[in-house]
Amino acid sequence: MPVIDLSRAELDAQELAVFRHFSTGANAVDSMMIGHGFYPSLEETQIPSSLSRRVITDLLRGELGFGGLVMTDDLDMGAILNHYGLEETIRLAITAGNDLAMICHRVEVVEEALGHLAGVPPGDLDRALANVAAFKQTLVPPDAFSVEEFRRRDARVWDLRVATLGADGATQRSPEDGKRSPVETY
Repeated sequence: MPVIDLSRAELDAQELAVFRHFSTGANAVDSMMIGHGFYPSLEETQIPSSLSRRVITDLLRGELGFGGLVMTDDLDMGAILNHYGLEETIRLAITAGNDLAMICHRVEVVEEALGHLAGVPPGDLDRALANVAAFKQTLVPPDAFSVEEFRRRDARVWDLRVATLGADGATQRSPEDGKRSPVETY
């Protein structure tokens, strides 16, 4: 877990300035994702910001006034997996103020995670569900699917990959060869 050992004043001037800018008013965004870093000046215990009530509820929602959807970063990352069990992770994520607990690689544990929601206080679940419902109301319907449009977008992604990684780098797969991410199997 990365430790960001900046004072509160330094965070206010740097990292938190972005969150403040996009929390309310004309610049407000619909959702925010919270990373797994540990900020000693914000949280006394060694809990990552993604599971911290002080960071999400007190700071982001309270002090900064953000009213949109809040989600964790991928809970399959080492900062979480190496320190917390799934049941504790789900409970901490939702009670901290997150509306979504993101499990991005271990598809086989999603149903187990759903079962662990029974251990979350009803008020926290109600808040999360209400925020998800409100967020869903802001979504626009997806574009109609067509093979031609899929191929066009896929070619655009490939061109961006080549531009970023170079022709040789673009053809290389991850070292794990799709073993963790279901996205890489398609």
